Amino acid sequence: MKRVAYAAAIVAAVLGWATPASADWYQAKSKHFTVYADESPADLKKFAEQLERFDAAVRVGRGVPDVKEGASSRVTLFVLRDLAAVREIYGDANAPIGGFYLPKASGSVAFVPQRSPEGKFNLSGQNIFFHEYTHHLMFEDTDRPLPQWVSEGFAEFFASPKFNDDGSVTIGAPPLYRAQTLYDNFGLPLDKMLSGDYLYITLPEFASIYGRGWLLTDLLTFDPQRRGQMTTYLNEIQSGVPALKAAQDAFGDFKQLDRELNALFKKDSFTVTTIPADKLNVPPVSVQPLSPPLAEDISVLAGLARGGSKARGTSGRARSVAAKYPGDADAQAILAEADVADGNFEEAVRAADRALQIMPQSYDALVAKGEALLDIAKKNPAGADWNAVRAPLVQANKVDSEAAEPLLLFYQSYLAQGVHPTSNAIDGLAYAVVLAPQDSKLRMELVKQLIDDSKFDDARKALATIAFSPHQGKWHDATLALYDALASKNATLADQKWEAAKKYFDED
Repeated sequence: MKRVAYAAAIVAAVLGWATPASADWYQAKSKHFTVYADESPADLKKFAEQLERFDAAVRVGRGVPDVKEGASSRVTLFVLRDLAAVREIYGDANAPIGGFYLPKASGSVAFVPQRSPEGKFNLSGQNIFFHEYTHHLMFEDTDRPLPQWVSEGFAEFFASPKFNDDGSVTIGAPPLYRAQTLYDNFGLPLDKMLSGDYLYITLPEFASIYGRGWLLTDLLTFDPQRRGQMTTYLNEIQSGVPALKAAQDAFGDFKQLDRELNALFKKDSFTVTTIPADKLNVPPVSVQPLSPPLAEDISVLAGLARGGSKARGTSGRARSVAAKYPGDADAQAILAEADVADGNFEEAVRAADRALQIMPQSYDALVAKGEALLDIAKKNPAGADWNAVRAPLVQANKVDSEAAEPLLLFYQSYLAQGVHPTSNAIDGLAYAVVLAPQDSKLRMELVKQLIDDSKFDDARKALATIAFSPHQGKWHDATLALYDALASKNATLADQKWEAAKKYFDED
């Protein structure tokens, strides 16, 4: 226990998590965001309101419908002290990142710094968040495959918003931090970028996709002669036309398109669009100081949100806080979550029960208890009381019917039991993907079930968004192989390719 407590203390020191004696942590909560920050209530409220204004602006700009409020639709944002703190929680002190976002069925999370390098040509943590949040909304809105330059170009298009004093939001400002890649002569040729074939390209060529993708998005959005061409291009790809052929059909002569792009860049005058305040549906934001136990648990909350190795080792700190505040439901629920992360499943059930005695409708405690009971039952499936395992998950679904995690765990309980999931469980899994479409691992669960049920076309459709994801890696190559295998409708081949892809997903 001393080693765990010492590790938690080191994490707290490195991240700049201050104790209540030296800082005041506040939480801002709204329909789409929960923000934790060591900032003044007024500054935090202004920041959270800007986040909601951005969400509303993107929805208006892209025609994205709003969603019902729930744990899965809300992004939790931790505003850390500086870049060093962000890179520490990321897990690599030398990582070239300024912030990061993690899509999760339990609720997506992001980490950004309070302070970023100054200068208009520097990439800030807020730029990164707005870029990634645009991806978040894109996944929420569509199941169609998006070529990487489109996905990244749109995200860059929205990544530098301007929040005006009259409540309006201006979008489409040039991402100046991409200027160097546009000036360089090492960018990807236009036809190569439009083809979507990025297997054998250099790092500078890959980096150019972001800047050139934004420039082409700007041209296709604002040039009257080219409006509608993007829709034609994407519709053809969705119908099965190869990306390069679809680009030729939609955009015409590539040399002419390239000349127009270069002329637009050299002109250095870009059209933006301002969405009036009265067009923005901005939900209210509430700000409150963290309770003493939550303030003391802030490093645990961050570690659990980050997941992986950062979640492990948090139970020591959570246990000391829970012991100090035995009557606080949040402290007991956080301990239950930390015990699950550390594999202390029996202790997790006890902590969750203490939280539920204080607050019977504690969603976090119900999910933690259900997950702990599921892990215990996996050790002896034949002797487990599966109704008891599922009971807290069913209750959690009643508390928040728009949360994906209880639906996923409920479905997984049948796999752990060794029986075919009920139609109710499968329907729940499908709805979980609707609620948290950004979580690729969740989507892969649904793809496997669809393969098992010989619904290959549905499986291919469900896989499309990650098969054509803008992010690269071995998992991406394996996913593309699975996508191709599903077209054959060969269950054995599809299973083999799914297992290969799942292996890389688990490692990433």
